[in-house]
Amino acid sequence: FKEVMKQAVDVPNVVEVCSFDGLEEKLREMTGILETCQKSLNEYLDMKKKIFPRFYFVSNVALLDILSNGNNPPAIMPYVSDCYDALAKLIFTEGSIDEAHTMIAKDGEQIELDKPFKIVGAVENWLNDLTKAMKDCLRSILTAGLEAASQWGPDNPRHGWVFQFPAQVVLQTSLIDWTEVTENALDELVNGDEDAVRNSLSLMNSRIGNLIKLVQGKLKKPDRGKIIALITLDVHGREVVERLIRDKCEGPEAFAWQQQLRFYWSDATKDCFLRICDYRTWYSYEYIGNTGRLVITPLTDRCYITLTTALRLVLGGAPAGPAGTGKTETVKDLGRAVALPVYVFNCSDQMNYQTLADIFRGLAQTGGWGCFDEFNRIPIEVLSVVATQVKTIQDAIAFLGVPANRAPEFQTAPAGQPPVKVGTFDFMGDTISLVPTTGAYITMNPGYLGRSELPEGLKALFRPITVVVPDLELICENMLMAEGFVESKSLAKKFTTLYFLCRDLLSKAAHYDWGLRAIKSVLVVAGAFKRAEPDL
Repeated sequence: FKEVMKQAVDVPNVVEVCSFDGLEEKLREMTGILETCQKSLNEYLDMKKKIFPRFYFVSNVALLDILSNGNNPPAIMPYVSDCYDALAKLIFTEGSIDEAHTMIAKDGEQIELDKPFKIVGAVENWLNDLTKAMKDCLRSILTAGLEAASQWGPDNPRHGWVFQFPAQVVLQTSLIDWTEVTENALDELVNGDEDAVRNSLSLMNSRIGNLIKLVQGKLKKPDRGKIIALITLDVHGREVVERLIRDKCEGPEAFAWQQQLRFYWSDATKDCFLRICDYRTWYSYEYIGNTGRLVITPLTDRCYITLTTALRLVLGGAPAGPAGTGKTETVKDLGRAVALPVYVFNCSDQMNYQTLADIFRGLAQTGGWGCFDEFNRIPIEVLSVVATQVKTIQDAIAFLGVPANRAPEFQTAPAGQPPVKVGTFDFMGDTISLVPTTGAYITMNPGYLGRSELPEGLKALFRPITVVVPDLELICENMLMAEGFVESKSLAKKFTTLYFLCRDLLSKAAHYDWGLRAIKSVLVVAGAFKRAEPDL
């Protein structure tokens, strides 16, 4: 074979090189050996992927680089962000390459691990240990955050407490506290205290007022981002309580309350879990960093109910609607709420059933969610095989995972690391493990040319939901508050009216955008002006 390669280098004329005797036989033999090498390499990589399933979301070239640098952890830090939703890299102990003490998110937020993380063994094994260390660390910080929150009062106000903890813990603690305050008020209402819910509303209003004052002042960028996300969730919490008062809600069992995404803390297991309608799940402690959160409109609420109930029925979710209505963002935001990794895939006609099988293998073994954007761009003959792949995973969840996810009460469920592996199943001739929190969501734009109609067998595996244009006035009101405007309700009404008039009366030229993206950028600029001249 060396001789063949040498001839190819030495003789520059392609016709002459290809005319040598016996070349065809040698090339056929070389092709066979190359295929054998390729097969062996794929088997080797598959073995590593099964040990650390997040490798399924990394390219083979990157994976080879990771494996070849297994003994040099700092060299593989550039690839860590491909495996995790928010984690970007680790800070190593000075003078050491096998001990890390701090996690850094993609947005720059830093969280110190509760104990130094020792890097021991093969790369696929210590990455699994890193995932566990990340989740243990967040659980212990959340426990500390809740203990500190129990001391809220005049000497330790909530708006001072927010600077003491990472963004994810601040938001999660606030959601657990909001659930507890509202549910206790509804219990008191049942026991005859008619003003209980109104009192909880005035508490929420004062908390939001304090946060708006903070936003008006000088803040570091990460702190501003954290407080804006907290205001977004607080305002939604206040709106829910206002609706409960308006609809004369009769107690915690009423549907008006049961339809909300509610967060509870179990003192027995030191763990957080969620409920919405008849769906419940563990909080999964995936690190999400200091990211913004969606303004929750009534449409978002309905999406949450549909998508979570789909998981309860062991189905996928299928949001469909025009571009820019927030289909993918809603799935990602729900993933952040339950702290699960959400992997977004932009589908194209280049995808084949093997590509998708690898993605599903990764999702089933990590317990994460896959969001397949513009799913109907995949060719129809591939979609028919995908139906079998999705059904296989859903059957495995129904058989292995549902008993684990539907314990009568979470207090009686094991206190182990959620999500946990519950067994193995056969997936396209391959035995893989299952983490039952896994889910698949597909988003589709209707009416585009060149899009396949989904096969009926595949359609039946996904619960459809139509996503329409979101409530701009509510989004404006939220954003104005987050930017430091107190009179946000009347300003939002004026602002959206102005934009609707502009859209209807002015030029129809394509570069005049009067939609959500334009509104968002104008409000951000308005916030910058407001902070520059706080007295005006």
